Amino acid sequence: MTAHPTTAPPADRGMRLLRAAAFSAVCVSASGCAHVLASGEGLSWTPLVAGWLATMLLVTPLAGRERSRPGIIATLLCGQVVLHVVFSLGQCGGAAAAGHPGAASAAHAPPVHEAGASLGASLVPGPAMFALHLIAAAVLGRVVHHGDRALWRLERLSRRAAGAFGRPLAALLGAALVRVPALPPCVLRADPRAREAGDAPGWTVALNHAVIRRGPPVAA
Repeated sequence: MTAHPTTAPPADRGMRLLRAAAFSAVCVSASGCAHVLASGEGLSWTPLVAGWLATMLLVTPLAGRERSRPGIIATLLCGQVVLHVVFSLGQCGGAAAAGHPGAASAAHAPPVHEAGASLGASLVPGPAMFALHLIAAAVLGRVVHHGDRALWRLERLSRRAAGAFGRPLAALLGAALVRVPALPPCVLRADPRAREAGDAPGWTVALNHAVIRRGPPVAA
């Protein structure tokens, strides 16, 4: 991925993970559809989840800044190659598990060198497979680029709004807090027994921050 020519602050961790997750989901969806159309075989959830995790791991370090359309398309092409290998391995594993359910079919299994050759041939994309992956990367690269630009535009607008309205609101809130009157002093009623004994007057005034302690007895 190549960085966008316009300077922009790097994304934080949350936005980086959000962009990487969305990009990985789009890449896996496009690659899975193209792979199923070209191979004529279905895909289970295991290679799809594995492909999404692999793409997420590769794309997260690159999702910190806005990217150009050629950079997004190039990254999608690399992701298509990686996902083709993952999906081919998943289809080969599923076919092997379905074709050899027990030890009774082990005698009919192909030799090891033939199985390795067929696996290697399945990992190399054919013309139809390559064309579909290329078309998916080109079309979705344009879509992802527009979505990425909209996301970064929204992020810049939120920054400008926070800078334009944040300081006036903070100043207004500070002025409102300054004008709030202080709490009146609380009036405490003394204990009637203490009043009868002459230890304290009938009413005492205490401030909110004052600490009340009983002192020595008042001399008669």
